[in-house]
Amino acid sequence: MEKPKVGKRRARQSLHKVMARGTVALVALTCAVVLFVCVFGNAILNGYGKRKAERLFAQAHPGFVLRIDSLDYSVGANRMVARSVTLSGTNTTLKVDRISLTGVRWARACLGKAMLADVLAKAELDATNLVIEITPARYGIRCSRLRTSVPAATLVAEGTELRPLMDNEAFFGADQFRTALFRVLLPECRVSGLAHDGFSRGKSFEARLVEFFRPSVEVLINRDKPPKPFVMSPPMVQEALASIPLPMHLGILSITNGLLSYCERLAIGADPAVITIGAVSLTAEGIANRGDSNAVIQVQGEGYLMNAGLMKMQMTIPITSPDFSFHYSGSLGAMDLTRLDGFLDIAERTRIKSGSAQAADFEIDVTDGHARGRVRATYKDLEIAMLDKQTGSEKGLGTRVTSLFANMLKVRNANAPVGSEPRKEGEVNYTRRPDDEFQQFAWFALRTGVLDIINFGPPPHQPVLATPNASNASVLNK
Repeated sequence: MEKPKVGKRRARQSLHKVMARGTVALVALTCAVVLFVCVFGNAILNGYGKRKAERLFAQAHPGFVLRIDSLDYSVGANRMVARSVTLSGTNTTLKVDRISLTGVRWARACLGKAMLADVLAKAELDATNLVIEITPARYGIRCSRLRTSVPAATLVAEGTELRPLMDNEAFFGADQFRTALFRVLLPECRVSGLAHDGFSRGKSFEARLVEFFRPSVEVLINRDKPPKPFVMSPPMVQEALASIPLPMHLGILSITNGLLSYCERLAIGADPAVITIGAVSLTAEGIANRGDSNAVIQVQGEGYLMNAGLMKMQMTIPITSPDFSFHYSGSLGAMDLTRLDGFLDIAERTRIKSGSAQAADFEIDVTDGHARGRVRATYKDLEIAMLDKQTGSEKGLGTRVTSLFANMLKVRNANAPVGSEPRKEGEVNYTRRPDDEFQQFAWFALRTGVLDIINFGPPPHQPVLATPNASNASVLNK
């Protein structure tokens, strides 16, 4: 009767031995694999693995060449590091000093059955010293560091810069017509609530918040060349958004402590006319290219014109409007108007010798490309001088006579309530021309109201001297 118990006991002992041996074997195998990867993994990665990746990329993207200097993989941290990565195309080159990728589910990726979103569900990327050069556009983009995290749904870019690939003269010399040169500095950009799944698959771009900190934008126009011939109307905001093929939605876009510099150069090597708006703070809500009939983009911003007068602006832009319609309003605080001479002296050969604005505000409705509204302004002691077009001097009999007649017969030197008589309000009345860009249209419309206040005589419903170029969006009509 004891034999069955003995047999069961021996069977259990044998099973325990088998399990123990199996566990030891599995641990030994794991250790061997880890040891193999640690010892030979990087050699395999930098041999077969690197060549395979470069070849597969070339097959998937004809016309582009991927080159990786070296790869390194850390098993414990699940971190893949690529050094000196270069992606070259016919007209575009991307170079990165170092790319670190952690949290990728490599096993699922190797099996080839998992979705990309599942493979990258816990991934984080950290890249340093990115350089993109776009030859046809003559521009390059540099970024000192780019970080993104799928679990945190964030993206952070530091030290980003957009600049021409050549100096000013070479840039302007490549085009026979007037053009704009841009320089953009963006010390920090943060994106929160980023939908990595749709973004990585090229299906959509959605984010809860996009923040730009201390951006600086400089625009330089070369007015020494003729304007480009009119070909087609520039797209307005709604049209530009609708042309984006991917669905896009940004909950809030904000700019903190920005600087905008607009410059016009009248001759090669000459000092440009400069007008600035500093300490810019702006918030835009509901930026999208899809939506119902009630969907709108709300924009609010403020900044200091020539570091003097506080400007405020509000704008409402329908997303799906079938025609060009929107509403905007704003104000300008007290400022010394002679601060505008840094632009007017050069760009318009007009100088404000004296004058101060106490307050100004406007409200404008645009319906199907036609702007109507009112401008209210209180100012005093306005006196201007017409400058010689060649020398920029206000001396000389001709310029002095012209200035005298302008101050006596054309310019209203003050605008304020006098007794029972109210101050004059300016009428805004402007119809979009085919070659107007969005910012030009907004300024040209507002300018009709400004000139209606300043000038004696009938209101200039269409700017007499306005040209189709942003370079001639002057503050005063001559």
